Amino acid sequence: MPEIKLPITRYYGSKRKLVGRIWNEIENLGLEFDSVLDLFGGTAIFSYYSKVKGKQVTYNDIFSFNTAIGKKLIQHNSNELTYEEAISLLEPQQGYPYQKIIQENFQNIYFTDTENRQIDIFIQNANLLENENKKLSAYYILFQSCIIKRPYNLFHRNNLSMRLNYNGGSFGNKKTWERTFEELFLRFLNELDEFTFDNGRNNLAVNFSAADCLETADLVYIDPPYFSSSRNHTTYHSKYHFLEGLANYNRILEHINHTKNNREITINKSDQFEKPSTFLTELEQLILRHNESIIVISYRNNGIPSVQSISDLLVRCRPDRQVFTLDLGLYGYALNKGNQFNNEFLIIGTNDPI
Repeated sequence: MPEIKLPITRYYGSKRKLVGRIWNEIENLGLEFDSVLDLFGGTAIFSYYSKVKGKQVTYNDIFSFNTAIGKKLIQHNSNELTYEEAISLLEPQQGYPYQKIIQENFQNIYFTDTENRQIDIFIQNANLLENENKKLSAYYILFQSCIIKRPYNLFHRNNLSMRLNYNGGSFGNKKTWERTFEELFLRFLNELDEFTFDNGRNNLAVNFSAADCLETADLVYIDPPYFSSSRNHTTYHSKYHFLEGLANYNRILEHINHTKNNREITINKSDQFEKPSTFLTELEQLILRHNESIIVISYRNNGIPSVQSISDLLVRCRPDRQVFTLDLGLYGYALNKGNQFNNEFLIIGTNDPI
């Protein structure tokens, strides 16, 4: 079978490079399933791969901005937004009372003054679109463009100066950071044209915390936050709060934490699955809720809690079922390329012995 092409993702912990191997391990076990629930959907790579494989897919994520991406790639099957329409969203409409939330509250933090103005205007124009397909495409190209223009592709630090003063080194792409939104929109619209498709199923994207999602499926994929044993944990909310703010633009002002240098936007900030001390208890509750499903958990070998602890938990929750821990090989993340001893593991609990 030809290699499956996937959208480019710069989301922290994305399984884009591993999803083919994860899927192969599942198929090698001979597991039978027709539907998939991706509980920590992120930028929808596992959901997208499942869609390509013809499964009925339910994507879930706690964040509104991720859910917009999930709806675009998983629930919708086409892109109706043209490049000309996308560029027009950067221009103010005559007589419309535009807010300047980003310009007035995030100066010199993430983007330049010109870019902040463009973001303010674009997101408000996008919110005026009545066509959901076009609106989701607009969100997609804005969120992806904002990510790619950021050092480390993250928003947990006030470091616009790093981007502007960068003189070369072991990370980053100054040329990409300085591309205009107009340039990047064309890139990501082309991506949408290539990767949106209809697999003949009624796929769905929903916006809940994993603990509150009531959707079910034959196979439940769990790719929870990872807690490194070697450094302090930075939550996914902290990494992407700015995008979550843009997805809830009219609520930003009342949720800006002015005590933080990066002006964290607290919309949808949650402790669920973000504290090592409560992680196993929350995971146990999640597994028990999906007791009739195949459970597939992705995790890394040097995290807290350990892979063994998660594996033991799955055995305790489902004593009559087998668990497989699969080493998916060596790899590195952008922020941790030097540690070649980080392995990704797959823990699978099935309904019947294999």
